[in-house]
Amino acid sequence: MASETQAGRPRIDLSRYELSLDGERVKLERQPMDLLIFLVQRQGQLVSREEIVEKLWGKDVFVDVDRSINAAVRKIRSALKDDSDHPRFLETVIGKGYRFTGEVELIGVALSGEGRAEMESPRPVAPPLRPADPGWSHTWSRILTGALAVTLLALAAGNWLRRRENALPHPSAIRSIAVLPLANLSGDPSQDYFAEGMTDELITELAKIGSLRVISRTSIVRYTGTKLPLSRVAKELSVDAIVEGSVVRSGDEVRITAQLIEASSDRHLWAESYKRNLRDVLAVQTDVARAIAKQVNATFTPTQSNRPPDQAVVSSQAHEAYLRGLFFWNKWTEDGARKSIGYFEQAIEADPKYALAYAGLANSYIVMGDFGVGVLPPHEANNAAEQAALKAIELDETLAEAHAALAMSRFRSDGDLAGVDSEFKRALELNPVSATAHHWYSHYLLAVGRSKEAIAEGKRAYDLSPVDPEMGTHMQFLSLFLHRYDDVLAQGQQNIELDPNFGETYFMNAQALEQQHKYEDAKREFSKALALSGRRSMVLASFGHLLAVSGDRSGAQKMLAELKALSEKRYVPAYEKALVHVGLGNQESALGELNTAYKEGSHWIFILQSDARLDPLRSDARFQSLLERVGLSTKK
Repeated sequence: MASETQAGRPRIDLSRYELSLDGERVKLERQPMDLLIFLVQRQGQLVSREEIVEKLWGKDVFVDVDRSINAAVRKIRSALKDDSDHPRFLETVIGKGYRFTGEVELIGVALSGEGRAEMESPRPVAPPLRPADPGWSHTWSRILTGALAVTLLALAAGNWLRRRENALPHPSAIRSIAVLPLANLSGDPSQDYFAEGMTDELITELAKIGSLRVISRTSIVRYTGTKLPLSRVAKELSVDAIVEGSVVRSGDEVRITAQLIEASSDRHLWAESYKRNLRDVLAVQTDVARAIAKQVNATFTPTQSNRPPDQAVVSSQAHEAYLRGLFFWNKWTEDGARKSIGYFEQAIEADPKYALAYAGLANSYIVMGDFGVGVLPPHEANNAAEQAALKAIELDETLAEAHAALAMSRFRSDGDLAGVDSEFKRALELNPVSATAHHWYSHYLLAVGRSKEAIAEGKRAYDLSPVDPEMGTHMQFLSLFLHRYDDVLAQGQQNIELDPNFGETYFMNAQALEQQHKYEDAKREFSKALALSGRRSMVLASFGHLLAVSGDRSGAQKMLAELKALSEKRYVPAYEKALVHVGLGNQESALGELNTAYKEGSHWIFILQSDARLDPLRSDARFQSLLERVGLSTKK
């Protein structure tokens, strides 16, 4: 009799490529999982090592049998909590191979290499019946025949019930959805970028369903490889349903498997596998999105339904480069932005009509400007971003990403603010659930004094990325420049609970504490921000301002000297240097740097009216003149 500590019956979901034990998902790598499925399919039979090698690796592929197979078997036993000395599931036949003898449940449909269905759900697999006495063969035959008839009737009834259930309305309306990161099942970690790109593109396609709130990528990345129950993930993200799946890429072919799960009931609403050539992979995302839209009784917006047909097919080389560019753009670092520019340019070279690649290039230049990592002069970054965004719109006017990029590229001191507003609204019309567009639009609204709308847009971005600390710090940013310092600190506490190593949270906390004259607390927060940001120049400058106003002029001078040394190596925003000069009381130098920031086209120039650190300059006529040139002098 099994002990109480022994594991229960395993369950393998072929459509999800997932193993669970006692209702909990168990992580198992690709090769051990493939071996487990193969052994279960040969349940009760002796499977030789030669058969395993041929099945898993092929006849002509060299495999270190002793290392590869033994390692896979150990991982299977560990996942099943099986004991090799007293096996309940997997027996070793010394010198021969292995036999799977335990009871396991197989559900779902898996596709073979030729695309045939191998298995249907659900069916339990139990140890084979072995009559003790051959004389009972006739009796056993009658028993088995009767059992088979009962089983067939049960399966028929089950199928009828499932068909009836699927024909019924869904028990609850699905108005929000999250796409968990598609698992890379290629066995090659270098293909992670491909799985991430497929996830991004599926999110983008689902965002075209007008009635559906789709959680942004920045919130779902933390669930990569998660073992959390889907109900908990759905609760954390405040969604009604979850999409999860996998990507397998082999040569020029891609297989994408996806399924839709209702969060409240853990009910599988839909599942499908698609096998396509790389050149047709974009069409798969549309197929998946439309299938899901059908399941949730939703439709695509008319504008998005009329996308140019040539966007569905791009060269595989262009798409490959685009996905690599997207992978590095999402890092929001100097190195990532530079690499993303290179890959987006490769995509454009491979396919000059690839609108998404131009939009990606525009966004990369925005990251390079002072709104992002701040390593290119704003005019240079903005002009490059604007040209790429305009080309993307010329090729595909319905690209929300391109309109958002154009709005940000024109959001500068000499920009057309009315035109910026129009482009942001167009981006949000095309993609109402773009967290990035809502985020960027809130910056614009704050700049032009529409504070209530700025908070509302920031909140929409936050709702679309509820567990993304970046969106949390954006809410801190809005509160900081609306002088709501207690709100900054309250939001900061929530951010730290999500990610205690996100430096921007401490940066925002420090600035709020400074305005509350809690200088020692602010210094501690600045020190954390400085360490976690790699001594980012804006953090250096803000820390320098604090040191100056708190009486440590020597420390502030050192920060200013570090900024000047850094500016000899790369671009450093003039606005940052102005902050330290204001703290030190160098009014002439501060005004000079602010005028330089205006000429550079700095995005930071738009918070002149809101930045409390600049209060000592407000009575100066030259400062008021600058506000007028920026277009902020009449802001209430």
